[in-house]
Amino acid sequence: MTTFKVTVEDEQADELKKLLQDVSFVKSIEEEHTPIANILEEPESPYTRIKKILDSAKGKDLFKEIGDPSEWQRQIRKEWDRDF
Repeated sequence: MTTFKVTVEDEQADELKKLLQDVSFVKSIEEEHTPIANILEEPESPYTRIKKILDSAKGKDLFKEIGDPSEWQRQIRKEWDRDF
C-alpha cells in the first residue's frame, strides 16, 4: 500500500475528496487541517529583515536623549577601553 500526502486550499478540499471517493482503489481519505500560520514560508533575506526592523522603529525617537552624537560615541569607546 502507498500513502500520498497532498496539500490543497481549503476551498478545493471538498471537491478533491469527492473525486477520490469515486476512485475504486482509494482505500481511505484522512483530513488534517493546518492553520495558515503553521505553513512554512520562504526565509527572509537579511535585507528584508533589517528593513522590517527599521520600518518598525520609525517615528519612535530612539536616540532623542543623545544631544551630541560625537561625545556619545567617545563615551562608548571609553567603556570599551576599560580594564576589567
